[in-house]
Formats: sequence, C-alpha cells, structure tokens
Amino acid sequence: MNHTDVLIAIAEVAHTGGASAPEDAIAQLAMIIDGLELSHQGAEQVMEMLLGIAACLWNLQQERMRL
Repeated sequence: MNHTDVLIAIAEVAHTGGASAPEDAIAQLAMIIDGLELSHQGAEQVMEMLLGIAACLWNLQQERMRL
C-alpha cells in the first residue's frame, strides 16, 4: 500500500466504526513495539514512530477522561 492508500483505508475504517478505543489502540501498539526485533535495520526508527503515536493516543485518552 502506498501512503495515499493507507490514509484512505484509515478513513474508511474510522467511517465504518472500526476504530479502536484509545486505550485499546495503546495496548495494541505496546504489543507491536514489544514484538519488534531491534536488531533489524530501521527497527529503532519504527519503534520511535510507534511510541510517538502511542503518546498521542495517550494524550487524547487523558483529555477525554477530563471531559
């Protein structure tokens, strides 16, 4: 999939109600990060990107809990 296809797929999943709750998405990202083989080239960069996404979701979840 190219970048545009991925964005379209994300929008379709969100539109059809298939989006995970933030706490579930954080748990799923944690499992993916835990399973990364850091000895592979580029894995550390992928881990950093996934941690940034998880942190974004964490902040959204915290904001939602404050409302």
